[in-house]
Amino acid sequence: MDFFDEILTYTYLKSSSLSLLLDSVQQQAPAITQKSGKQMMAEALTGRIRSDSSMLRQGAKNATEASNIAGIVANSSSAILTNLNQMLALAQEVKADSTKAAADAPKFTALAQGITSTIANSKYNNISLLDKSGWTGDSRLTINGGGNSASLKIQVGYDNSTFTLNDMSYLNSLSSVDLSSPTLDLNALISNLSTNITTATIIYNGNSALSTAYAGESAFLVKQADILTKAAKDAMPSEEDPLLRDLGSIISTTS
Repeated sequence: MDFFDEILTYTYLKSSSLSLLLDSVQQQAPAITQKSGKQMMAEALTGRIRSDSSMLRQGAKNATEASNIAGIVANSSSAILTNLNQMLALAQEVKADSTKAAADAPKFTALAQGITSTIANSKYNNISLLDKSGWTGDSRLTINGGGNSASLKIQVGYDNSTFTLNDMSYLNSLSSVDLSSPTLDLNALISNLSTNITTATIIYNGNSALSTAYAGESAFLVKQADILTKAAKDAMPSEEDPLLRDLGSIISTTS
């Protein structure tokens, strides 16, 4: 028997005496919606349960929002990853055949500009998800050391979850790369693109998993809230409950 069960049992056993005491106190004429002493006691008793249920439901909503944030980051990083792979292929093609540079340069630039647009538009409730320039002044975020990541607190149930945002705005510099430039160091570009592909893959995989995990947490919290709501409802007294029925006397008259 847990804490709430013990309190419920004790209150039920004592309620007939408390009911008489409540009935003996002179009160104003009750309104139509006046609650009985038994109902008020039960509501007070189950207040913690109902409060916890509300908290869990709010936590479920927060977890759903976190799942949405992670989903946006995953989708954005996936789009960025697609562009980076295509840009790498173009750079490798130009390295293998310099005559391809003129035709491939505008394609490379268009893909880079697509990345810049994706980074700028990756937002949730006006929270910048991939661009650290949008983090300054946002009281919802805590910018971590180095400034390349930020933390967002998510209240889920009885605990807080820390959601980490990773800056990807450094990729904006790729828009200024001219694949047809004779002075371009293709080896350095290819190495840079390969590194960025690895980073984007990590961000994508991590946030894709987080989106699923937060969605599962939300469903779990809703189930827990439903259990507590039912427990609070079941704990409410019935006027037909023999334990709560007026017995007519506080002190037993039997010897």
